[in-house]
Formats: sequence, C-alpha cells, structure tokens
Amino acid sequence: MENISVVVCVYSGDDADEFETSLNSIVSQTRPPDELLIVEDGPLTSALNETLERIQSTVEVPVCRVRHAENRGHGAARRTGIDNASHELVAIHDADDIAVPKRLEWSLDKLKATDADLVGGYIEEFDTDPDEPYAVREVPCEPEEIHKMAKLRSPVNQTTVLANREAILEAGNYRPVGQMEDYELWARMLVNDCKFVNIPRILAKVRAGDDLYHRRGGLDHVHEEWRLQRHFATIGFVSSPRAGMNFIIRSIPKLLPNKLREGIYTTLFRQPFSEERP
Repeated sequence: MENISVVVCVYSGDDADEFETSLNSIVSQTRPPDELLIVEDGPLTSALNETLERIQSTVEVPVCRVRHAENRGHGAARRTGIDNASHELVAIHDADDIAVPKRLEWSLDKLKATDADLVGGYIEEFDTDPDEPYAVREVPCEPEEIHKMAKLRSPVNQTTVLANREAILEAGNYRPVGQMEDYELWARMLVNDCKFVNIPRILAKVRAGDDLYHRRGGLDHVHEEWRLQRHFATIGFVSSPRAGMNFIIRSIPKLLPNKLREGIYTTLFRQPFSEERP
C-alpha cells in the first residue's frame, strides 16, 4: 500500500501563479506522487486552465482532471477527489499552499512505521513571501493527544494529510457542509477508531494574513458551529453538555472584530516561527 494520489481542488477565485507554485511543490517531491488528481470546482479562468495545461504537458506525474459544472464548495470538491482517486493512499493539498520537498517521503515513512490510517504534520504560515514565515501551527503527535485535542478543535492540518482512502470512505468521506468539512471528517474517522499520528515537522507552507482570519468570522460561522457541535453530540464524539460548552468557546472569536480574532488565533493557537525548528 504505497501508491499515492494527491487531491487538489481549484476554483475560479484561485490565483494562477500561486496555483502553479503549489502544483510544482507537489510534483517535485523527493517521493513523487503516483497521480495528481485535480478537481475543478466549477468553470476556471483562462489563466488557471493555461496553468493546468502547462503542468499536464511538462510533468512526468500522471494528471487527472475531474470537473464540476458549477461551483459546489470545498466539501463537495474534496469528496469528488476522494471518490475518483486511483490509489489506496490519498494526500490532501490546497491550491495555494506549498508542500516542503520531503512531505510525501516523511509522511509515507511514518504511515508505514506506525500503521496509522492518517498522518499529518505542522504548517508554517506566511503573508506574501513563503521564505518569511511568521507563525507555526503545531498539532499533537501521538494518537491519544490527537483524540483529546479533537474534542475542542481540529487536531490535523488538512493540507498535510496522507491517509488511507478506504478509511476515509468508510467514515462517509467529506460532506458538502457549509464550513469545517475537514474537522467534521476527522471526528467521524476518530469515532470509527481510525488511528491518527502527526509528524513534528513542517510539511507545508500556508498563505495566511488578514484574509484567513476574516473568513473565520461572522454569523454564518456561528450557525455552522452550532450545526457542527450538534452533529458531534449526535454521533457520540462529545457529550451534549460538552457540545454546548464547545459552541460557546468556539463562537466567541467568530463574533469579534477581525484584528482581535487574528490576535487570539496567533497568540493562543500558534507558535512564533523559529529557524531551529526541524
């Protein structure tokens, strides 16, 4: 079980230059993927189409393109990607993120060594220059600590995931929910007794900045939080009282001004970047 499909979802709002940089970071891995599966979530811009055609014609990795006639959102797009992946292992990669050169090599080694169903790792966050990161999102590495953290917030950085495709499908795959489709999937997989491990290494560089935290605020996110916590209680992932407490704790930052919300996330949930980090 070593063949890997990398699933990347793209839509018309993505930047073509960032998309090309992102794809190049995947196809140039020290352990290249066996398939690059692109889910086009609705019609793309001419620049994005040109990028995809250029990648298809120049890389040795097989490229498969699956198209949605209209934009259906991240959950639906990733569900399509998992459904159409050709191989038994799937790696999730975002269209504007940059994978470090050994991401797949390290992840595959860890997955085989631990017999895990899902392997993730740390991410660096940067504003405009990937060589100038300002924060790191660390996640717990051992299965017990991952499960504990998952009761309150996502214990996995989605763009670092390498997972057993069958385990994702058995948990119900991604679902076309409004927000937090990744966290919801992790909870269902954990309820199914899937084994998660994280590597204490940077596996991807992620574009952050003000826009990232702006997208995490507002009443729509509060309503989605309520739906998510009710769902967690229904499937037995958390108790009803815990779901109610989670809703309160997680909703407060969503109702704050963007700068305050950014300060909370970067102070409480991120570590300053250090050159000494592996």
